[in-house]
Amino acid sequence: MNKNAPLAYYAETSARQTAILKKERQKRNAVTVLRIAVFGLLVGDLYGIVALDSPFWIGMAAATLIAFILLGVLDGVIVRRIRYCDEMIRCCRTESGALEDDFSDLPTGEEFADPAHPYAADLDLFGEDSLFRRIDRTVTPDGRRGLARWLLTPCLDAAEIRARQEAAGELAASPDWCLHFRTVGTLGRKKKNDGPDDEAWRRFLAEPELFGGSLWKWLPYLLPALTVGVWGAVAAGADGFTWPAILLSLSQLGIVGAYAKRIGRMQSRLETFLGMMGSYAGLVGLLAKSDFTAPLLRTLRGKVAGGNGDALGAFRDLGRILAGLEQRANLLAELITNALWMRDVHLVDRLEKWRRRHGGHIGEWLEAVAVADRLVSMATFRFGHPEYTLPEITDEVLLEAEGTGHPMLPRDGRVTNDLTVGKLHEFYIVTGANMAGKSTFLRTVGVSLVLALSGNPVCATRFRCRPMALFTSMRTTDNLSKGTSYFHAELLRLQELVRTAEREERLFIILDEMLKGTNSQDKLNGSLRFLERLLSLRTAGLVATHDLALGGLQERFPDNFRNVCFEIGHRGREIVYDYKLHPGVSRNMNATILLEQMGLIG
Repeated sequence: MNKNAPLAYYAETSARQTAILKKERQKRNAVTVLRIAVFGLLVGDLYGIVALDSPFWIGMAAATLIAFILLGVLDGVIVRRIRYCDEMIRCCRTESGALEDDFSDLPTGEEFADPAHPYAADLDLFGEDSLFRRIDRTVTPDGRRGLARWLLTPCLDAAEIRARQEAAGELAASPDWCLHFRTVGTLGRKKKNDGPDDEAWRRFLAEPELFGGSLWKWLPYLLPALTVGVWGAVAAGADGFTWPAILLSLSQLGIVGAYAKRIGRMQSRLETFLGMMGSYAGLVGLLAKSDFTAPLLRTLRGKVAGGNGDALGAFRDLGRILAGLEQRANLLAELITNALWMRDVHLVDRLEKWRRRHGGHIGEWLEAVAVADRLVSMATFRFGHPEYTLPEITDEVLLEAEGTGHPMLPRDGRVTNDLTVGKLHEFYIVTGANMAGKSTFLRTVGVSLVLALSGNPVCATRFRCRPMALFTSMRTTDNLSKGTSYFHAELLRLQELVRTAEREERLFIILDEMLKGTNSQDKLNGSLRFLERLLSLRTAGLVATHDLALGGLQERFPDNFRNVCFEIGHRGREIVYDYKLHPGVSRNMNATILLEQMGLIG
């Protein structure tokens, strides 16, 4: 696929949805005019009932009321279509902006940032300019947390990585489905909630029943039957039934009114859950009706569409209950429906029955949708970067990267490099002048591993690796409140590296300028001894340094250490950077020239 194809796709989809949106708004304007006209007729019918006392006007009022309600239902359908088009257009514009390196409309994931994490802070996983911001398109809080967890925890199961790759690949081939999933998920959630969804449904399961007594087993059915029957007799012209009908309706309104505050409080307490389930109801339907072939997607579909409590039917029922609860805000409909059949009581009763029947399955259903949510985000990232490569998970080599670049750098002008780390106990000593590209290269390798081991594509022409843990030490800082000096913080970080290496089967490490907080000779001696110590652990990786003497490790341990560097050139007093990895130890420095160019020294 051409790298500009995603941009064209989102532009075309946005234009198509804009045209549909224009038509839907025209339809709504027409329906609004009709509703006003029908309401006027209803007022006239009510006047006829009161002033003329004729059964004809009762029948007319009933017919007009039905027409008014049906127009209201149609208006609701059109409003949902308008909101769908608006959200679809917003998604397309967000993706178009992201493809042009504008991520301002996307979440930063800063709540997941942890300075003590083995690599998150060093590799810019979260924050304003972060990897998470480029990948995350989740529409559920649990999906979002799960995606962050996948990036924070390299998957060590090769089969699981391949399953994610295959599932995300199949979804990436269906961008319409992914956009539909995101739109439905965003619109369905009635109330924004960043808390865990499992907490919301546990509160729902613990909610006490409102109509659990024996009285409520027959009263909500007997009283409405009598009321509707008597009003039917009134409509048929029978004498003497008008006042009994009115009294029966008033008694039902009284019962509902007596419980109105409790129903309102219950709805308020469950607002987060009910709003959340509005989102999941639509997503469960999409997942259950999908016909994907990737094993992971089929497993997720099986959890919601198989014999595990019939999630699709359950969420359809719940969707109707939620729609009914939302209509409590319509005072006219609320008055009429409760006067005829105590609608609020029946809605709460249906919700409590739904909970008793399906409550035990909710957790597994939510997890299935949350995993699908993560995969849709990964598929969107993959669709937007057709030039990226899908990593090969192998046991043949620890890490092999060709043409790998940093995905957070602009596409134009991005410089790529190659690297092969064949086995454990193999380290590259990376030297080079300031700003020559050492740190960027280290982060490129680290971010590529994070992407590969989470199931995402990598910014490279070819990428192979083994499942392994990852640890970096690049941005160590002091902590005055805890009495931790810069040097002590470095030692604590290296201590954590050793502890991690001792418990992991394989650990890839990335170190940038070890022991910066001490003098040059002490730093060199400490670095040499620490790197020798690493040979006794199950590690491999990259070590960037300005200590050119570390290059001597290649002569002492030719099977374990390799020297590579980033060189600079000169055109007179101008420094030229090529940002390419070269063999050997760097011999060119630039600090003095840079100080002179900035007027800091004479």
